[in-house]
Formats: sequence, C-alpha cells, structure tokens
Amino acid sequence: MLKLENLSKYYYSSSTVTCALRKINLEFKVGEFIAITGESGSGKTTLLNIISGLDSYEEGELYYNGKKTSYFDDSDWEQYRKEQIAFIFQNYNLIDSYSVLENVMVAYIIDGYSFKEAKVKAKEVLKFVGLQGDVHKKATKLSGGQKQRLAIARALAKDSQIIVADEPTGNLDAENGAAILELLKKVSKNKLVIVVTHNQGQIEPFITRKIRLHDGEVVSDEVVKEQETTLSVESKNEIENKEINNIFNFSFLNIKSQPKKGLLMLFLVFISTLSSFVFLANFKMNLDDNKTKELDDKIFTNLDDTRLLVRKNDSSIITDEILNEAMVDEVASVEKYDYITDCNYYRKGDYYTKLAGAWTDPDPNTGKSEFIDGSSIILEKHDKFMRSYYSLKESDLSVGRLPVNDYEMVVYSNDESILDTYEKVLFRNEKRWATGNYYQYDFKIVGLLKEPTNQAYFSDNICRMMEISQYDIRTTISYEIRVTATKTKKYNTSFNKIVVDPELGNYDMSFPEDIRQNLAKSIVNNERNTIIRYDTIAMYETYNFNKETALKVSEDAVGISQEFFDQIYETYKDKKQFALFLTDYAYLEDVKKDLSKLGYDSVSCFQAAVSGYDVSKVIVRYVNLVVSILALALINALSVLIGYTILKVKKNDYVIFKMIGMTNSMCKKVNYVEVITYAILSSILLVSVSTIVKYSITNLYIVDVYKYIKWYDYLIVFAIMLFAMFMLGKRYAKFITNKAKVTVLKEVE
Repeated sequence: MLKLENLSKYYYSSSTVTCALRKINLEFKVGEFIAITGESGSGKTTLLNIISGLDSYEEGELYYNGKKTSYFDDSDWEQYRKEQIAFIFQNYNLIDSYSVLENVMVAYIIDGYSFKEAKVKAKEVLKFVGLQGDVHKKATKLSGGQKQRLAIARALAKDSQIIVADEPTGNLDAENGAAILELLKKVSKNKLVIVVTHNQGQIEPFITRKIRLHDGEVVSDEVVKEQETTLSVESKNEIENKEINNIFNFSFLNIKSQPKKGLLMLFLVFISTLSSFVFLANFKMNLDDNKTKELDDKIFTNLDDTRLLVRKNDSSIITDEILNEAMVDEVASVEKYDYITDCNYYRKGDYYTKLAGAWTDPDPNTGKSEFIDGSSIILEKHDKFMRSYYSLKESDLSVGRLPVNDYEMVVYSNDESILDTYEKVLFRNEKRWATGNYYQYDFKIVGLLKEPTNQAYFSDNICRMMEISQYDIRTTISYEIRVTATKTKKYNTSFNKIVVDPELGNYDMSFPEDIRQNLAKSIVNNERNTIIRYDTIAMYETYNFNKETALKVSEDAVGISQEFFDQIYETYKDKKQFALFLTDYAYLEDVKKDLSKLGYDSVSCFQAAVSGYDVSKVIVRYVNLVVSILALALINALSVLIGYTILKVKKNDYVIFKMIGMTNSMCKKVNYVEVITYAILSSILLVSVSTIVKYSITNLYIVDVYKYIKWYDYLIVFAIMLFAMFMLGKRYAKFITNKAKVTVLKEVE
C-alpha cells in the first residue's frame, strides 16, 4: 500500500540545515498494526507527518498503491488526506460542541453520505467501539478512554485504508490504554494502522510489527507476529457526493450544536437587520418633502394632502362604475361631489353670535329656528369641509342610518341620545362668496359613526346645492312698481346665489328679510306672476312671490323650491370630475400611477397649493437623509466586526474538519451558508416582529413610518443583510484559510 524509497527530509534555518529523516526505505501493507518508536528527536513524528500528507519531503519517493506522490500539489495532498488517511490524536481533537453521534457523523457527511445515512452508519460504528449508550452526550462529558474510543470511531467512519495514531494512549491509564490498543488491533485486520508511541512495552502485545528510528534512520524493522488477515487494497465504494447537501448538513450541525453561540449570532444579526429596517424607513420618510413645503390657498381652500381631483382621460361622464373602479389600493373613499370638498361647514362651537339675536338653535323636536334681529354670526373655525354620505357605507355606522332625505346628516358621537335631534349648520365657500355670506340650515342627525372623527356627512340635496354654486349663476327678479293709479314701472333685481328653501311651494320664492319687506311694499299685486331669469342657463320660470317667508341666508341669495332647483341641476348633472381621499399622502404617487393605468387623470390639491419650501425644514430633512445612510452603513459594519470576533472562536473546529477531510473550498461554503442562514432567519424575524408592531402599536410616529414601507423594502433590508453577511463570510473564509491550517504533528517529549 505504501512504499518509502530513499526518502529524506530536511529542516532549514537561517544558519543550519537539519536532516530529520535520512534515506528511509519502508513498505506498509493492509492488515499490519505497526508501532514506530524511538527517543525524542529520532524522526518518528516526522515520518508520520510525511506518511499522512501533512508534511513534504525533499529526496526520494513516497508511493501510494504504486503511484508516485512527488508531483502532488496542495489540492492533491488535500484529497489524499480526505480519502486515504484517518487520524487519531493524543489530545483527541474532538469537536466539543458536537454530540458523540455528531462527531462521527461529520466524517460520513464529508465522505458524501446524506444526513440520514450518516446518522445510521455513525450509530453502527459507535456500537463497534462500545459507545452506543452515549450517542447523545456532548464530547466534553466523556472520560479520557471514551474520548479516544470516539476518536477511533470517527477514524473508522472515514472508511480510509490507513489510520495514523499519534500517541493514542499517552493520556490514558494502563487499563484504558490496553482497551484502546485492543480496539486498534481489531481494526487493523482490514486496514493499515500506524502508531507513534514512546511506550513500547505497552503496545508490543498488540502489534504485528515494530520500527525503531534513531537520528532520522531506521535502526530496526521487526515483525512481532504474523498478520492475522492480509487484505488486498480495494477501492472505496463510490458515493454520489452531493456537495450542496453536505454544506447544508454541516451548517445545520454547527448552528444546532452551539445554541448559545448561535442565538448570540442570531441576536446580533437581528439587531443589525432591525436597525437597517428602521434607518431605511427613516430614509424613505425623509424622501417625502411634504412637511417642508409652504402652501397658499389661492386655488383651493381645503389643503388636505390626501385629496385628489380625478376625471377620465376621455372626459367620460361620471357613473357608479367609474367611481367604484377608481377605488384602487390606498384610496380611503370616493366623493362624488368634488366641489363641496372646498366648502366649509360650521357646527356648534365653530361660530358664535356677535351682539344679541341671530338664528336660534333648532327645536330638537320640530327642527325650527327663529330669527332675532340685531345680531350677526361670526365664523371662527374654518377646518371642516363638506362630504356627502356617498363616501360612507352602512357598516361605518354604529347606530342609525345613512342620510337619505333632505337636511339629514351623520356625525360621530358616543352619546346616542343625539340621534334624531336637530343641529344648526352653516355653510360657506371662501373662494366664491363675498365676506360674511353663508348658508344656514337645520339638520337632523340620523346616524352615528363608529370611528372617532370631526367629519360630518350630508345628504344629497345640500351637496348638490353647494356644488351648483360653483357655476356663476345670477338670478334676476323682474317686477313692477305702481307709479300712478294707472301707470307701473318695471324693475330687475339680481342675486348671486340660489338656494333651496324647504318651506316654499312649487311656485313660491323667498328672499332675505330686508329685501322681502321692500319687495312686499313695491310689487303691484301679491298674486301677480314674477319672472325669475337665470342668465347663464337661459332658463325662465314664472314664480309667485310669497311675502310670508324669509330665507335664512345672506342677502345676495334668492330661495326657490326644490322642484325648480332640480330642473336647474339637471342642466349640470353630467359631471365629469370627482374627488378621492387617500389613506395617507405617502401613497400619493402609487395611487396616481394606478389611476393612470386605468385611464384617469388626477391632480393633488395639496401639490397645487405649494408655493415654496421652508429652508430650515429642508435642512433638517437632508440631515436626516444623510444620518440614515451613515447609520445604515455603520450598523452593518459593526455587525460584521462583532460577528467576525464571535466566529473566530470556532477556528479549531475548522482545523478538525480539515483533518477529517473537509476541503478549504467546502469550509468556505459551509461558513457562507451558516452566516447567510442567520440573515434569512433574522429577516423572517423582522417581518414577524414588524407585522406585530404594525397592527398593535398606535404611536403616531411608528404609524407614519409604516405608511412609507412597501413589501419590497423588506427585500431591500434582506439584500443589505445578505451583503453584510457575505462580507462577514468572506473575511472569515480568509481567516480559516490562512489561520485554520492543518499543521504537522508535534513530537511529544
């Protein structure tokens, strides 16, 4: 099997050359149990190093199965050690964090067996060495004799033809030493076993041959007893070596066998992952310059940043189908009457009465209000804007119903006693109406909302009335005044607004109180028809003046009946524009893209109101962006450095793996898979923790953060962690290549 022909080995220093082996000529066969003895410095350990491929030689030749080894490079020797040599060390070289079973399994896994097959075969070989009852014990829990048995079991698991043992009984008492030698004798029947020892007396009863070295030369080579069995060298059984499976198996064993270290690494990587997520979220938040903008209300009164005005690109008339189609992701609600979203409404507390009088609050039972002279209404809070009930569903209500009839509304309150009571509400459009002008109606509360909000929702009629006020309709009243008993003179009076007066019949009209009184004195006949002309729509109607009614609105409005208002509205009913409200401004661009794909054009009222930027806020925003990027880089650099420090502790494990036969390439890949596994696990943890936080935390800052987080941001964080772990793996791979080398055996004095 092995033949050494004139083999010599030299050691060089700066001033001397030492001959460790000189012209060695030896042959070794399967079935031999050989002891190499000699005093310290005789060259016995050097000979063992050369036989096992751990050290080189300068002269002569070493043959394995008739093949020269002098042309072997590092990879050839690596393969030679992997396939042909099994080591048994005086200090055992076990992987302390592994169990007894796992210490043997690694040899089978390196040899190409599956995890399941390796487990079965490891149990068989442990039974052979008498450790079948200790398979689940950690290697550190074994006695010295048990550890050496385990080392032998691992050597047997390699299924190599040669076993080299370096002082295998050096740390054992006589009884345990004899048991180990008996076991090696048993093994040698179908293998070549070479043992280096100082204790010739202890080993001689078991060996078949002893070789004594002195000063680097063979001084004796004696057959102690005939081999009990001599086998020819057979090729090892071919095993389909699926390296990828072996790599994952080793990574799994490494993580499983060191739970504390594994948890520490996972915690480190998770903190890095979580920090990366937080800094990425902060970075994305600050990409939105919304909070740094300065606004003006030249175009819109309502500067709600979630409001969009939308229409079809082909100018289609609005239908329910179009409104439903526009409810894309992150759209909170659709408002059919887009114009009303710029009209303020004022509930109790939003206005006050200056001096005495004004309109009284409505009677809770009848809904009627009374006017008291000598007062004026001051509108104080301008933060509420109209919405129609079209934006609601029945499921949004806690009690009651949606507003259907005229002058009904839905509000939020936890006091159910206000249901079916009346409340006075004022309406005003800052852009369209002169200062001090407003509409006023008494509304019945017919439903209460589930979710707390300041928003009230109104029935169709008031919404249509406010919407039609955007069209510049002037109402002209034509009437006659008696000049003499037989002569009259015709006059016209114009009004800027029309409103529905619920108290009027089909052919009645009404005016503000002071105008009503003047007209009552001037018109020839109360029964005479009065012509109302709407210039912008060329519509003429004959109406009766009803001097008994007075409209509860400002002085530039005329009241008409519901029936006539419906006729006017029919002229404008073909609406082409509506409003959308987003769940948050953060989703604006996404929603606009989705709408564009469906053939809609949209305008953000907020963006249209931007007049400039607050420089101080812009600076803070850019500082946050830079800090987020730097912090993201720093936290991952720290995780690589700390992780590298933790992994360095495992250097000896990789030395042992290499001694068993793991290649440098496989060591690197196992390391890469192991650290990437931490990245995967920490990313899964991140998604889990993030989901819990998202749906359980009500902190406003955290809620705002999640508005900017998309599903692909988790992939970005995962990619960042993969890169960080790749850099960690690369650095540690370099370390285990350079520092975790398989070194030559050192001779024990």
